[in-house]
Amino acid sequence: MSTKRTTIRDVSRSNRSRVLRKLYFRGPSSRPRLTRDTGLSAATVATIVGELCAEGIVLEAGLDEPEVGRPSAILKVNPAYGSFIGVDFGNTQMRVELFDLTLAKSAAVVVQLTPDQNEAASLVEVIVRAVRQVQETAGVSDEDVLGIGIGVPGIVERSHEVSVHIASWKWQQAPLQAMLAEHLTIPIFMDNGANAMAQAEMWFGAGRGYHNLAVLLLGTGVGAGLFADGSPYRGTTNAAGEWGHTTIERNGRLCRCGRRGCLEAHVGAKAIIDRLRESAPSSPLLRPDPTETIVALHEAARTGDETATSVLTETAELLGEGIANLINLFNPELVVLGGWVGVRLGGDMLPTIKRVVETEALPAPGRSARIALGQLQDDAVAMGAATLALEVFLANAGPPRTSPDQPPAAEMAPVKRRHSTSRRTEQ
Repeated sequence: MSTKRTTIRDVSRSNRSRVLRKLYFRGPSSRPRLTRDTGLSAATVATIVGELCAEGIVLEAGLDEPEVGRPSAILKVNPAYGSFIGVDFGNTQMRVELFDLTLAKSAAVVVQLTPDQNEAASLVEVIVRAVRQVQETAGVSDEDVLGIGIGVPGIVERSHEVSVHIASWKWQQAPLQAMLAEHLTIPIFMDNGANAMAQAEMWFGAGRGYHNLAVLLLGTGVGAGLFADGSPYRGTTNAAGEWGHTTIERNGRLCRCGRRGCLEAHVGAKAIIDRLRESAPSSPLLRPDPTETIVALHEAARTGDETATSVLTETAELLGEGIANLINLFNPELVVLGGWVGVRLGGDMLPTIKRVVETEALPAPGRSARIALGQLQDDAVAMGAATLALEVFLANAGPPRTSPDQPPAAEMAPVKRRHSTSRRTEQ
């Protein structure tokens, strides 16, 4: 049981965070409305708003003129206060995007990865170069970046230091965050890509308004980000959601993790392409690039191509069985299908997935679960990675400190920020 005492500073930070979160997620508001929405006193809200405006985090933007009483200033979050960088670090591709404070995208860099780049030291070089490139494209300095979030295709374990496990690359406890911190002074935050994507869909996409949901990443790898009662469900070592490595067929297809029959080995991008190759070895839909093959398969299915339709139907049936298992186990309100393969094929497969889930899921959890497509498209993981840093910013109601070993958000104290002469101020 924790014996940590709550200090005046803790209460002040909590109140600042409450006010800033209301403005961030509910949009522009006035001091009287913030007082009602937060349950804080008018004097406390006035003090906090004054601080946030003085620091440049919040702006006054016009007047709210009620039918009765005096007008009040409309307040909103200042998009130009600072930036976040989100890194979608996948198995075959890396997407690095720069966002303003409200997570509007302002620049992006996409890097194709080759098998010889899967050593940690090589990936660090690629990430650092891509981060610098996106900063240069947007004209943003280190001082203007509030944090870098990174979504990785594996388990991110948090013990005495952050370490990454990627079975298909034989990574065990790779100190990726510490390695990056040797090259970057910007605060770095890291999580599994499916977890990051789930947070983005919950905050800004298909999951808004839901409290118990599973967001599925269908790409080269397959995973799930889980939210229970509005909070991420991580498990003992932050390894919850490795749904792609549940067994769907005993002694089935060989998975990249070394086991057989994993769901990923049957519905991931490689499995879909292998299924196409087995059905039609000389198919013109087969391309050197996996993404191009998936796009061609999608287009062919839309025009009624029998081989493409058969491949997608079989994939959707297996995916439906995997989703039914997840629904029986987790009982979510909503299942969201995303990831780069999910974005391109999800619409075609959704009717079959729903049909299989209807027959394979138990009636009670099956009836309560809605299945939908993600709304954030290819930006979902990068945006979700950026929310890892945003989450700490909102908890602090200010920038995070620069220590590479970040404690939980609730323990992080606000720090003073030097204002760059290059910082834009929204008028």
